[in-house]
This record gives sequence, structure tokens and C-alpha cells, in this order.
Amino acid sequence: MAPDSSLRRHHLGGSTAVLACYLLKTAAVCFIFVLLFTSQAWAKTDNKEIPGTLAALSPSHESLKKEISTLPVYQPALPDAITESPPVPWRNRIQIPIKEPLIQKYIRFYQGEGRRTFSGAVEKGKECIPQMTEILESHGVPAELVWIVLVESRFEKHASYRGAGGYWQLMAGTARSLGLRVDRWVDERRDPIKSTKAAAKYLRQLYERYDSWLLALAAYNTGGGPISSVVKNRYVKDWELNGHKFLPARCKVYSAKVMAAMHVMREPAEHGFESPQYCKPKDFDPIMVKSPVRLEVIAGWIGVPVSQILDLNPSLHRNTMPPDSGFALRLPSGSREKFDLAYSVHSRR
Repeated sequence: MAPDSSLRRHHLGGSTAVLACYLLKTAAVCFIFVLLFTSQAWAKTDNKEIPGTLAALSPSHESLKKEISTLPVYQPALPDAITESPPVPWRNRIQIPIKEPLIQKYIRFYQGEGRRTFSGAVEKGKECIPQMTEILESHGVPAELVWIVLVESRFEKHASYRGAGGYWQLMAGTARSLGLRVDRWVDERRDPIKSTKAAAKYLRQLYERYDSWLLALAAYNTGGGPISSVVKNRYVKDWELNGHKFLPARCKVYSAKVMAAMHVMREPAEHGFESPQYCKPKDFDPIMVKSPVRLEVIAGWIGVPVSQILDLNPSLHRNTMPPDSGFALRLPSGSREKFDLAYSVHSRR
């Protein structure tokens, strides 16, 4: 008799259910094991790799410090201030025969007996020296020839000696030939700007004639005649003139004084002097005045003292405008509008 198949099916069905349950438990255990292993792996990764990544993305202290140091630092704008000592360039220096006894004599004189006069002259010129040196260089003249003014006038605009006048002590005829106005109303030799332009032109002419700044310096004092004669007849150049018996004594002394001053002012501290504290020149508005208006009237129009106008216009002989074609009057900066309004009303009267 054949066995009953239903029983076999029953046994097989039960075994399958047991097996399925066993596999399910095994899978669950494996899943939990894998989960625990993965968690530990992530923990290790968190401890090692992530901080490294953050470290790579984050700059180090030193690099951050370096970057900050290169950033522009904001500084608030400071108010305008007067520069204590604008640099005066001594370019194109003249070769000074420093061993010459006469030059050495005047260097010692400036350091000793003439010290107060020398220092006082430099102090008086602290405002106009920067302007003068700039003008000289613009004409191709060495800036340090400005110390001619120290010897000639001690930077006194009203200095006068035997017909020579102003900063550069030009004779009236020479000044007129160089384009300056010199008459009973105006004397432009006393104007630091105009007189320096004329002196620069004259010095340049002398240099082109003798091809030597030392000879040009000597000729500035004596005139071209004596220097031309000595150079032509004796074939001497530069400071060889100093020891020549045909050179006027006053010319030798004059040249030595200027060169001694030049030498001292190249390195004032080394010779016992303080470095000059140069000042900025005063700003002004140039205005053409074509009628003889008194300075007191103009001062009232713009609200400044007469002395301030005279200080800007040292070439005026009188406290009134010249009664001719006109005069380029300098007024304090910012005064133009007030002047134009008042002068327009004055001109219609």
C-alpha cells in the first residue's frame, strides 16, 4: 500500500516553517552585527578623517596671521599740516676746491665770528629758499647757487648797496635788461620770484659764455669784462683764477664766501648748524589792477591788514597801485571773489 502523501506534505510544511524562522533569526543577528561594525567604523572615521578634513579647510594660526598682516590698514585722513622741512635738492653740485685756503678761512668764519649772521640769514630765507631753488633748476642753474643771496643780501629784500638792490643785488640797468621793472613805483628786484628768474637767466648766460659755474660766479660779482680778459689772456679756468694776480681781490673774496656757504649748507650738522626748517610759500591770487587804488581801500574790500598785502607784494614802493597800464597784484588766497565784486563797483564810479 502506498504511503499517504498528505502526511509527507505536512512534515515538509513544518520543516520549511522552522527553517524560515531560523534563517530570519540568523539574518537579524547578522544585520545587528553589521550595524555595530559599521557604527564603529564611522566612529573611527569621525575621530580621524573628519578632523583632518576640517584642518585642511581651516587655515592654520600662522597662515591666518600672515594673511591679516597683509590686509590694508585703515588710517583716518590727517588734516593738512605745514611740512617742517621740505627737501631742497642739491643736485648738479658744483665742484668746490675745498682745500683752497680762502674757502677754508670763510668756513671757519661762518662757524665762529660770523655764526650768528649766517644762521640769521638762513632763518630769514626759510620761506623763499624752496621757491628760489626750484626756479634756478628750471633754468638749468645749480640749486645751491641760491647761497649767492646769503652773501649778497642775507635774504633781505630791502638790501641796497651802491646802486645794487634786492635779494640778488642786481644793478638797475642789469635788472631792466633781464626784464625786471625798476622805477619810482615798482622795484621787482625785491620780489623773490621775479628777481630769482632774472638772476637765473643772468647766471645761465654767464655759464654759456665761460662754460664754468665757478667763472660764472666770479663774473656775477665783477661783470663779464674782467673775467673775459683774464681767461682770454691767461688761458685759465675755474678756480685757477683765484690765485691769479690779475683777478680783483674782492672777486676772490666774494667767490670764496659763496663756495664756503655752499659747502657748509651741504652738511650743516657736520659744521655745527641746525638743518634749516623751510616753510611752504604763501598761496596767493594774482589779480590785474588797472587803476591807482590805494592798498588801504583794497585791504578793506577783502578784510585783511595792509601789511599782509605788502608782504605778498614787496616790489611796491608805495601803498598804492602804479598809475599806468596796470599791476599784477597778489592777494591772499581766496580773496578774488570779494575783490572782483568791490573793484567792479569801484570801476563804475
